[in-house]
Amino acid sequence: MKKATLVAVLFLAACSKPEAAPQVASISTPPSSAAQTSAPQEERPRERLDMTPEDLEALQVPYDQCMAKHGLDRKGRAADPGTPQPVKEELDKAVQECEKKTPLPPWEKDVTNPEALDFANRVVQCLRGKGVRYVEVHNEPGSPAISYALGGPNNDSASISLGLEHAKECEIASSKK
Repeated sequence: MKKATLVAVLFLAACSKPEAAPQVASISTPPSSAAQTSAPQEERPRERLDMTPEDLEALQVPYDQCMAKHGLDRKGRAADPGTPQPVKEELDKAVQECEKKTPLPPWEKDVTNPEALDFANRVVQCLRGKGVRYVEVHNEPGSPAISYALGGPNNDSASISLGLEHAKECEIASSKK
């Protein structure tokens, strides 16, 4: 009898529903109606510290093409020398349309990066270690990037030359913390 009871219990256990996994509470935010109806936002290109001048120029091409559609060069001047300079409204419209194609600064220098100031200080220390006498962090309000200035108040040519010579090396080294 014990065997028959055991077989019946095992049979019923095998035929019953498996236990459901316990439910875990979670919080989710439904997407806003604005996010559902708007087109996906185009992401701006971003410079990198290790880019060559050619890479940087190639990154600028979409912006240049956008401005050219408006008859302007990169700086907002008339692209053709014989044409009149654009009026403010034309320039504002072109800049607004093309702004999304303007490359962002490298993340290490971006003012929205909470560690950008520390990065700039590390670069300045590295440059001083290479013999640059006049170098300081440059964090101008409204600027999209935090960087460093070479030469000091008297534009010391030795500091500028030496700083430019070692800038990329110090930036790359400083990005590795």
